[in-house]
Amino acid sequence: MNKRKLKKGAIFVLLLILLVLVFSSIVYFVIGSEVKNIYIYGNTNLTDQEIIELAKLQDYPNFYTTSSNKIENNIKKNPLIKKVKVKKRFFQQVHIYIEEYKILFKSDDKYTLENEKEITLLKDNYNVPILINYVPNTKMESFISKLKEVDDSVLIKISEIKYDPTELDEDRFLLYMNDDNYVYITLTKLDLINKYNDAIEQLEGKKGILYLDSGNYFKIMK
Repeated sequence: MNKRKLKKGAIFVLLLILLVLVFSSIVYFVIGSEVKNIYIYGNTNLTDQEIIELAKLQDYPNFYTTSSNKIENNIKKNPLIKKVKVKKRFFQQVHIYIEEYKILFKSDDKYTLENEKEITLLKDNYNVPILINYVPNTKMESFISKLKEVDDSVLIKISEIKYDPTELDEDRFLLYMNDDNYVYITLTKLDLINKYNDAIEQLEGKKGILYLDSGNYFKIMK
């Protein structure tokens, strides 16, 4: 009889231990298992902190109750986001892969993106050209289309853009460069600006006007 009581007591203790372990596991996974590390890839205009705040991960919420889909939907609310993919990995890691829309230029208080949307942004320190005057609607669509093809390494060197047509060329623009050079270019040849870095390198520090609208030549400023 005593042996049976001892056996039942041992089983009871064992079951109690199992229940405690199960309960502890539930508490750990549901309450105590917060996001440990956040990794962000591909962002240029948005900072890591801005993306973390968009994702609502700044307080490191529970890893298991925060879905990848929810994080993606939160980030997509920003108009600069083109694509986003979230992957959750072992050890409570969240990996966020970002693709942003390219910002082409700023005009007044609005930024024009590669998808042709005009947006207002809270932050105002993006390194993009400023369009300083009016461009007719008949030219704007082509202007945006061509500007999409400009390499980022060249686009960031353009300080201001002026629509500067002549009687002979209604598609001419003047680009003010950050290095104090000027470039005249026409829409049909706007892709030539991608060779700007190579062209300037050959000028050995000389400053002037690069004419890419009619012929390709450089005029040194006195």
